[in-house]
Amino acid sequence: MTGEDSADSAAGPEASAPLVRSLRFALESPRAGRLQAALTLASAPLDWLDAHRGGFLHADEEALLADRLHARRRHGLLIGRYAAKRAIAALHPDLDPRAVAIRPGVLEQPVVSGEGVGALGISLSHAGPVAVAVAFPEACPMGIDLERIREAHIELLTNQTTPAERERLATRLAAPEAERLTRLWCLKEALSKALRCGLTVPLDCLALGGVERDAAGLSVTFAHFAQYRGLSLAGGDLAAALVLPRPPAVTVSAEAAAWEAWRSALAEAAARGRDDE
Repeated sequence: MTGEDSADSAAGPEASAPLVRSLRFALESPRAGRLQAALTLASAPLDWLDAHRGGFLHADEEALLADRLHARRRHGLLIGRYAAKRAIAALHPDLDPRAVAIRPGVLEQPVVSGEGVGALGISLSHAGPVAVAVAFPEACPMGIDLERIREAHIELLTNQTTPAERERLATRLAAPEAERLTRLWCLKEALSKALRCGLTVPLDCLALGGVERDAAGLSVTFAHFAQYRGLSLAGGDLAAALVLPRPPAVTVSAEAAAWEAWRSALAEAAARGRDDE
């Protein structure tokens, strides 16, 4: 896996300059050959995003802001699009981000269009001023999710999971209950995005199967979708999950140091995010 750590330089040394971290990685597929994907984390305050949106938004994305006057909704759209454009830039550095549009599809999934992007997919998620996005070839579907870890959500998340899932995770992850439950939820939601069904199916359909420790932290399988695997990370009070096809369909060369650097960036974004909310 190839790692790219970057901080946006457009804003210079100003305190509100965004945090951006990207990982570009190779995917080996017996059917599709060698592919490339990019995972990006971004955190920025709303005032910076509003001031700089002309540098990364497509005109159609700008139009989407018209019905997002509430600061929280506006922040979510802008930081999500910013993270997504940086993920795309990691794969296509010569593309003008303003020429690439990410529009809602018929199932509300993000759809990428623009000259030069080819058959590119995108999945994104945000939690307050922090967002994650993964840009991937459509030949290799993926999904991503990001959530705040909150003690107040323990009862709700417990009701949305099974005792077997909780037990499997607890045996592999020595972490507070709120973190374990949030990471479990992230994995399910990321799977629903990869499947493009969203949370419209019974949650039992998205149930976890096995849980193992690996270079990314945690690697899981799914009870009813054996063709997918999930990778789970947490940093500070943020949990993230990435779901993609499992070997032998796709093999990812995952270096522990690259994943650890990305997890550290997640913790940094969590700390910065609390200040920006």
